[in-house]
Amino acid sequence: MPNERRKFFTFLAAMLLLVACFWGKPIVSFGFDPQEERCLPDLHLALLVHHTPSTVKNGDLLFWTPRGSLAGFKEKFILKQVAGVPGDRVTIRGEDVQINGKTVVHGFPLAHTYRRDAREFERDEIIPHDKYFLIGVHPMSNDSRYWGYLDSKEVVGFAYKLF
Repeated sequence: MPNERRKFFTFLAAMLLLVACFWGKPIVSFGFDPQEERCLPDLHLALLVHHTPSTVKNGDLLFWTPRGSLAGFKEKFILKQVAGVPGDRVTIRGEDVQINGKTVVHGFPLAHTYRRDAREFERDEIIPHDKYFLIGVHPMSNDSRYWGYLDSKEVVGFAYKLF
């Protein structure tokens, strides 16, 4: 009898664990960009880890739920590459967007969608605490050069490029 009872409780625990996994917040998921022109052209499929990273460095991939000027996007999450972290210097002059003196993106082809002239995006400042400057490497990427910094509180998780 005790053996049957143990099997029952083991089965019950396994079922509760499965229910929690499927009804709870996902731990990982897969992400891909269905657009013809992707902001990260070399990224076809990513593993999304639904956990805020403890540290963030340049080159990392972060994702968040679109809000504000990005609220019109159909995708559940926006995924971009970190180009600047707190303490880095962002300089935008003319067509160049530089982080610590290194050009990370060039041009403002989407300025008209924000009803602004490219010169209105110019700045020279230090990235504030708990903010990130995010980019897509495609020239038509809608990224931090247009809408500014992403607050660390908005980050849902980080991603790994699969292929």
